[in-house]
Parts: sequence; structure tokens; C-alpha cells
Amino acid sequence: MEEKYPIELSVIIPCWNVAPWLPRCLEEVFIALPPKSEVIAVDDGSDDETLEILLEFSSKHPELKVLSQKNSGVSAARNMALDASQGEYIFFVDPDDGVEPEFFTLMINRMKEKEADYCVVAFKERSGGNDGRCGQLKGVYEYSSNSEIIEGYVSRIFGYSFNDVQRLYKGEALFSRREMASVWRACFRRSIIKKFSIRFDESIVLYEDAMFNTEYLLYANSMTCINKALYSVTERDSGAMKTIPRNASRLAHNKLRLLAARKRLDLASGGHLWCLCGASSVFSLLEILSLMFKCRLSWREGRQILREYMSDECVRRDIREFPLSYRKPILACAVCGLRIYNKVFT
Repeated sequence: MEEKYPIELSVIIPCWNVAPWLPRCLEEVFIALPPKSEVIAVDDGSDDETLEILLEFSSKHPELKVLSQKNSGVSAARNMALDASQGEYIFFVDPDDGVEPEFFTLMINRMKEKEADYCVVAFKERSGGNDGRCGQLKGVYEYSSNSEIIEGYVSRIFGYSFNDVQRLYKGEALFSRREMASVWRACFRRSIIKKFSIRFDESIVLYEDAMFNTEYLLYANSMTCINKALYSVTERDSGAMKTIPRNASRLAHNKLRLLAARKRLDLASGGHLWCLCGASSVFSLLEILSLMFKCRLSWREGRQILREYMSDECVRRDIREFPLSYRKPILACAVCGLRIYNKVFT
């Protein structure tokens, strides 16, 4: 029997020190919020006025539930909210971003119309209150089977494949097919999340959204899309995408945890996903080496991370099979260097 939901949609907002942006975000969310909805905001141990702003809004909007935890990261905050959610459809909104008035209703109606398990939309960037670049979808993602979803969409978010490298050699930008895998541009069914116990990996501090999306889509049988910029992203220097790469040690260790996550998801897929990220493991190794040569990462720590990363048989195979071309001589030389190190290490 199909589960009945008292609430149609849950909006999850993880919050940490976002007082300057949070009021505008909440205002836009409540303007767009349809009936039979809830908003779950988790204060992740903020030390500014974030919690006070949330409590003030909750006094005016009974749909807003405010939860608190000690500072544990965005994934832990989202997981806490997932556990508390009751809606049939799940949305994630970042507290420094914004949504168009029709954001929720258009996506839910599209999901119902197509009987889809997943819907993704275009987005736009805004800085200083002004709208900027629009992130249009790079394909028409209308799929009615899981195999189509994996081939047509997951291949664009899980990692770089050797096919992507071959396209690079032909003059195509490496990221030309890539879709931003952020969860804030998608609508999910809670029934799938609940049935398969899908959660954010709290050990990952960067690209955790791609892993969550991929795991969810392993169990989705249909997908739809709306190529309209319904979500607005705020670019700021204090965001995770800017701050984490500045910490070389944290970035390098995150690559180890991403490797473990990809291995886990590949196993869950029956071995169908690794071909989608073979080039990513090589690029990650090259990036770690680059951090070492630039003295941003100590040689001692870098060597330890390289050894651990290259202890995986799939990674060693990727190094051996990575395609080379005279069109990218620096890349070819770097990969050849990895192959020599790989032979010595193994």
C-alpha cells in the first residue's frame, strides 16, 4: 500500500553563521511555499545571530521548525533534518541562496505529471543582489528507466571518465558535459530516501552532494527536468567551495574519503559506476602531487596520502589505462610519472 503523507513537501535548510543572508532566503522560501508544507532549519552551532533569526521567523511562520546541534557540518545538519521530515517531496535550500516564487510548485507538478522520482532545474548566480550567469541544463533529462538515468545523467555528476578525457583531446572542455550536482537544484521523493536509508556522508566536506545524488539515483526509475532558472546561488568567499580548497591537507584527505564513497556506490550499483570516474582518480592523484610541489602540502603527508590512494586496485588500473595524447603533453608526462611511481609502489 502506498504511504500517505500528511505534509506534501519538506524544505531543509542547514544553517551555520549565515545571518547576513538568511532573512532574504527565508522570505523567498515562504513566498514560494505552497500549502501542506514544512520548513526544517538546522542551526549548526552558529556563533552569530543565525539562531535568533530562525526563532524570530518561526514565531511568525508555524511551518518553520528550528532544530539545533553543535557544529558538525552541513551533512550532519541535513541528515538531522531528513530524520525529522514528513513531506512526500524533499527539497534542500542553502541559507545564502534564493528561490523563485514558483520553484516548489513547478517542480512538484512536473514530478506528478511525469510520475518521476527526481526532477532537476537550471539555476542562476547572483552576487551583491544582482542576477548573474545562468546555469542552464546541458541536456534534456527525461528518462523512464534506471539504466537511462545512470547513462544520461549520473555520468555527468559522478566523476570524469576516460571518454571525457578523449573529448578533451578533441578540443572539448573537460567540464563541458558536467552538471553541477548540488542537491538544491533537485526534488527528491522521501519514500526512496527512507526505503534505502540514503544519507549524506558526514566524512566528506566537498562534493558530498554528488555522492548523495548518485546514491539516490541508483534507486530512481524515472527522471524529469525543467530548464528554467528557478534557483539563485550566492557566490561568497566564506562558502565551502572557496574555503576548503585553501586548506591543502583537508582537501587531500577529502579525496581519500571521496574515493571510499565512490567505491561504496560502485559496489551498490553492481560495478556499473566505476567506468564513470576512472579519470577522476588519476586527476585527484595529480592534484595531490601539485599541492606537494607547490609546498602547500608537506611531502611527508602527501606521500602517505598518495600511498593510501594508490593502494586501491581500481586506482592502479586507472593509472595504467588512462589514455594519453600528444595534444596534452604535460598531462601525458604527469601520468607517465604516476605510472613509474605506481610500478615502484606496487
